[in-house]
Amino acid sequence: MSKYDVDIGAGEYVLGILSPEQHHRFEVRLEHEPGLRQQVARWETLLSRLDRDDPATPPADLWSRIEQVLDQEACAPPFHTVRLDDGEWMPFRPGIERKLLHLDPATGTGSYLFRMQPGAMIEGHHHARAEECLILEGDLTIGDLHLNAGDFHVAEGGTIHPDLRSQGGAVMFVRGASL
Repeated sequence: MSKYDVDIGAGEYVLGILSPEQHHRFEVRLEHEPGLRQQVARWETLLSRLDRDDPATPPADLWSRIEQVLDQEACAPPFHTVRLDDGEWMPFRPGIERKLLHLDPATGTGSYLFRMQPGAMIEGHHHARAEECLILEGDLTIGDLHLNAGDFHVAEGGTIHPDLRSQGGAVMFVRGASL
């Protein structure tokens, strides 16, 4: 599959225009292809810049606005700021949302905010590369390790995390391989 096809497929996935069968096949590929996850994160970033009042009814100028966002990406300034109300919280797992803050397409590294509801859990998983986590609010338990607001944790590349849980809910800054 060409780089162009991967990019277009990622865009169609984020836009939600794939058939159910295509969507399923794409999600299976996402589990095994870091480059594909990078493209999805790029499209999420680009499309989050669109002001969508009613996503069920696309405005007439949607394509021109998409082109404008893509043009802005091509000549993006060397600084990137995300305000508190910028971006969109997206479902990640049951009881967990994430907001993409930045994606470095050259390295595939993403910066995210995660918001966990009380009792939410992330299953144990492998880290191909280092992942950094700063607890901003609440609590997080990783196996037998208990973290609270202000605590910082790094999972080095090649490690396997045990399950992550939050007793009372948490907000975390996470930086690592794009998800």
